[in-house]
Amino acid sequence: MRILCLRSVWGVDPGHHLSNWARWFLELKHKGYDGIEVKVNMLEQESDYERLRQICDQLRLEISVLAQTSPAPSIVPRQPGLTAEKHLARYREIIQQVKPLRPLVITFQSGQDDWNIEESIKFYEGTIKIDRELGVSGFVCHETHRSRSLFSPWVTRVILKAVPELRLTADFSHWMVVGERLLDDGEGDRMTMEAIVPHVSHIHTRVGTTQATQCPAPTHPDFEQERLCYERLWENILKYQFEKNGPDALITFVPEYGPFPYHPFGSIKAYGDVADEEAQRLQDVFKEFTATLM
Repeated sequence: MRILCLRSVWGVDPGHHLSNWARWFLELKHKGYDGIEVKVNMLEQESDYERLRQICDQLRLEISVLAQTSPAPSIVPRQPGLTAEKHLARYREIIQQVKPLRPLVITFQSGQDDWNIEESIKFYEGTIKIDRELGVSGFVCHETHRSRSLFSPWVTRVILKAVPELRLTADFSHWMVVGERLLDDGEGDRMTMEAIVPHVSHIHTRVGTTQATQCPAPTHPDFEQERLCYERLWENILKYQFEKNGPDALITFVPEYGPFPYHPFGSIKAYGDVADEEAQRLQDVFKEFTATLM
């Protein structure tokens, strides 16, 4: 089973002609990362796409892309009238834009939390058609994210039943906050999560709490209950993929820790250090776990 660890560039300035990233990516390679995850809006010029692919080819790093079908409402106030059709137009445009990067994964924060379930289903049915048309079926995942159509596990389960081909990027930290509880405590929640696990191809392995989406120190004893809950959920994903695909199974993960306001003010460790420490720790955790599946 192949488990690839990618590093998010969230919060790291690319520099002129991606010069800062070029230096930093070499450091990431030496730290054992298999690739990077880049937000599309950080690539401001067409030449940035060619330069990013060039840097990653030289270092033999995979590329994962993160995009949005509409601006994050926490940054740009949501405008009325953003229908499924408008989101799909943006979705198509972004896929065409990023295809030259030959990304291993394309993650979308997609849809809207204020749509009714029928509008969300219509949207995701449309994404499946576009994926087939543009030749990216199986490469696109939709993130479980607040403010989006997949903002809760219960809504997501309904959508997946209607659109079973949908692939997910699992960021369970958002759902823990929405539900205000650890999602493997109760039998009903465990059943919901078990129904979602088969759809996950990519994981944002950020430990959060029931009150915040980012834990400042995942290995601190005060956060042991949360950390173990997340690890159980992530290991369920690995187990499912191994049982389905055997040694050829592939899972990618990103220890996606970002700057303030995600990272709590006054934290002892910088968010980048937490990300790098979690990358190494989880590679060991996952290696030990998958050894039990052989």
